[in-house]
Amino acid sequence: MNKYKATIGIEVHTELNTASKMFSSSPASSYDEPNTNINEIDLGMPGTLPSPNKNAVIKALILACALQMQVDTNLCFDRKNYFYQDLPKGFQITQQYQPIGKNGHLAISNKTVRIERIHLEEDTAKQQIVDNNSCLDYNRCGVPLIEIVSQPDMETASEAIEYLNELRRILIFLNISDGKMEDGSFRADINISVAEVNAKQNGTKVEIKNINSFANIGRAIEYEFNRQVSLLSNNKVVVQETRRWDEEKNQTIFMRLKSDAVDYRYFREPNIIEIDITDLLTYVKNQTNVLPTTIKQELMDQKIPLDLINQLLDNYDAYKIFHKVNTAIANPSLVIAWVLIELGALLKTNNTTYNTLSNTFLNNFIALLKLLITQEINGKQAKSILENMFHTNKSPEQLIKELNFVQIKDPDIIKTYLEKYIKENPIMLNQYQQRPERVEKFFIGLLMRDTKGQANPNAAITILKKLLN
Repeated sequence: MNKYKATIGIEVHTELNTASKMFSSSPASSYDEPNTNINEIDLGMPGTLPSPNKNAVIKALILACALQMQVDTNLCFDRKNYFYQDLPKGFQITQQYQPIGKNGHLAISNKTVRIERIHLEEDTAKQQIVDNNSCLDYNRCGVPLIEIVSQPDMETASEAIEYLNELRRILIFLNISDGKMEDGSFRADINISVAEVNAKQNGTKVEIKNINSFANIGRAIEYEFNRQVSLLSNNKVVVQETRRWDEEKNQTIFMRLKSDAVDYRYFREPNIIEIDITDLLTYVKNQTNVLPTTIKQELMDQKIPLDLINQLLDNYDAYKIFHKVNTAIANPSLVIAWVLIELGALLKTNNTTYNTLSNTFLNNFIALLKLLITQEINGKQAKSILENMFHTNKSPEQLIKELNFVQIKDPDIIKTYLEKYIKENPIMLNQYQQRPERVEKFFIGLLMRDTKGQANPNAAITILKKLLN
């Protein structure tokens, strides 16, 4: 296996989260009842004229700037001509000759992946098999898409997955797309070729389609690499073809030869005039868009564990809560742990998600963490309060009283406890000069046990030090 290397390029199609479609005023939602979000433009009725969606263009410009691309400020569209039932016009409006962005790049851990181009186009209808019949839902037909085409700069499945994950984070954090692979709004086609390590040319390219998760992308690349290595090792020819990933069989399956490719006879879309988008580009450049890579570096500078950072950046709803809470508290280490670990476990147990949490709950959550920081409550109490808050929406202050978590701050009461422990434990007391931290921990532990955690830790340690010294 060490004799061969893979060369991988990726084409991503991502649906944009605009309110309307790319060239019509129909709602851009494919979740409603089938064939309800369509109009005469979507169906290609005679005499209709398409009109580009300004918000879709803005989102494409935001992505182009994020990927540091050269932007073509003369917005043009072309026709991709083919007859198939998922496009009622008989052609797709796309950008073949003048993509809105080209020559960009995206850094991953060990290299920079070049991005050849991004371009705007319209999506096709969704096909489903129902009772052995092929059914079409035109709600998706005309939904805005951006196609993102990388150069073949990746060599392993892990590099491909990291590239896709970083790209998906940008799309989500910059509010370009929801990036949901399971819903088809983020789709990747993998181009992979295999050649000997010292070969001057890449091998024959094979395209893999219909991969619906990062895990399956990794498996598909590994399988296809091994398949091509096996062919080459046995002096057989790798055929240029399109294959699909079969999740049940865990292998790629032949679909068609690349030599069968249709001549799409591209030409300039005659119903859309060239549009100068210089002002839109200036508008986008004046916006403040924080990239996930910047957020990642800021959290790493705060010594946050990398696994928690990646977990946060892979869940945008969790990140929004983290950002809101941390803005109020300014304690990222504490906030990220409570958002991802404590709150995350609570949501999982109750089979719900971050985006269901109300503003009332989040304000109570902020108040809870402030009480924890000031040591008005301890960690065990905070967890109990959090669970009660989730189910009752009561404030932490109210729950502290109801659960009898009110702290003992009276120095005379605390002193009485501590004097008793010191008198009863002379052996431990005699170790104080040699092992002060152990001794202090011992006496504070007794105090917390007997007060059921209600003694104020700051007051307790201050009084104990005075007594011991």
